[in-house]
Amino acid sequence: MQTKQAALRYVLLAGVLLGIEILIGACVPHTMWLRSYGGDVLVIPLIYCLVRIFVRILPRTMPLLMCGVGFLAELAQYFHLSDRLGFARGSLPSIILGTSFSPADLACYAAGMLLIYGAMLLRKETHKNE
Repeated sequence: MQTKQAALRYVLLAGVLLGIEILIGACVPHTMWLRSYGGDVLVIPLIYCLVRIFVRILPRTMPLLMCGVGFLAELAQYFHLSDRLGFARGSLPSIILGTSFSPADLACYAAGMLLIYGAMLLRKETHKNE
């Protein structure tokens, strides 16, 4: 289990990332690259932060596991799992699972994973100098 301070840090960071995701979805036109790719890059760090609120095991491999979750979601989209499960388009389960496969999303998830690893390296460097 995380310390309360560490868990709070991840709660706050998850809230910020979720807020950015919502702003991208609500305010950015569909034609902009940020709408197409930015949310997909940030979703992996968001999931990572949500998991880290409760779990500390395997912190070095967690970004890779979170990227795997994104890849599984994309695989589900490839096989139209949302439609097969009967989720109505626009419903919350359909939005969470997604409806359209895109190979570019896989690259975005990998970029999100690299962001997490970069943040981990920066944090390690910062704390090494204290």
